[in-house]
Amino acid sequence: MSRGIIFGVGLLALTLLAFLCIPRHLPVTSSAATQPSFSASIENGQLTLSGVVGSEDAKHAALVRAQELVKGTKLHLTDDLDVVPGAGAAGWEITLPALLTQFSTLHHHQQATVSLSGHTVTVKGAVASGEAKTKLLHEVASLLGTSMKVQDQVTVAPTLAVNLPLGQATATSHQSRAQVQSGLDELLRGEHIAFESNSAVLTSKGRSVIDKLVPTLKRTPEAVIEIGGHTDSYGDPDYNLQLSRTRAEAVRQYLVDHAVTNRLTAVGYGSTRPLSPERTRAASKKNRRIEFRVKEER
Repeated sequence: MSRGIIFGVGLLALTLLAFLCIPRHLPVTSSAATQPSFSASIENGQLTLSGVVGSEDAKHAALVRAQELVKGTKLHLTDDLDVVPGAGAAGWEITLPALLTQFSTLHHHQQATVSLSGHTVTVKGAVASGEAKTKLLHEVASLLGTSMKVQDQVTVAPTLAVNLPLGQATATSHQSRAQVQSGLDELLRGEHIAFESNSAVLTSKGRSVIDKLVPTLKRTPEAVIEIGGHTDSYGDPDYNLQLSRTRAEAVRQYLVDHAVTNRLTAVGYGSTRPLSPERTRAASKKNRRIEFRVKEER
C-alpha cells in the first residue's frame, strides 16, 4: 500500500473521530435557556410555578409564598421552577413573593397567569370589577418599576364578585381587634423582619416576611396598626431610639407602597422594652424586632 493511500486513510479516520467525539466535549451554550424567566399559572386545580431564576433564595421565597396562598384551598402546587446560577439574578426576582400576592387577587376558578420574560410582564385572568383591575395592574407596575412593560390580558367579570380570590377566607364585616391581632401574631410566629446591619434598609428576607402580612391587612382595612421598632441594649440609647424609629417607618412605608390602606403609625422604642434582659447574642437577636399592635380606633 502506497504512502499516499495510508496517509489518506489516516486523515479520513481522524476526521471521523473529530466529527464523532469533539462535539460531545464542547460546552453547549444557549442564551435563551439561561435567561431569567418566571411564570405562575392556575389551571385545572393546579398552581404551577415555572421558569428560571438565578438563585436558590429567589426560588425558596417564591415557593414559600405560593405554599401560603394555596393553604386552605383546593389548589395543588407544582414546582417546575429551575435554578440556573449562570443565568444571573434578574432585578425582578426579589419581588416574586409580593408579585404572587397580587397574582392571588385573580379569580382562581378561572385560568390565570402572571409571567415575566425579558422586559415584559404579562397578567392574564379575571377580576370582579374595573376598579380591581386598575388596582392590580397599578400594583404590578409599581412592584417591577419602569424598566418592565405590563401586558394587560385581564378581563372584568362582575359575576365573580360573590367568589373570593385565592388565599382569602370568608369575609366578615369587621373582625375584632383580638382576631386581627391573633392573625398577625400567627403569621409572624417564628419569623423575623430583618434589616441590613445598623441600617433601616430591609433585607430580601425582611421584605418576604412583611409580604405575608399584606393580604391580612387588606382584608381588615378598618384595623388601626402600630408598627413598633425595638433594638438591643448595646450602643448609645439615643442612637438605638432613632434606629428603631427609622426601621418602623421603613416597614410602614413598605406597606403603604404595597397598597395597604390601614391607618399605620410607626413608633420607635429603642431598647426600652426588651423581651429578654440577658446580654447574650440570642437575647439581643430576640430584642431586635418589629412588632405589630392592633390599636383602638380614635
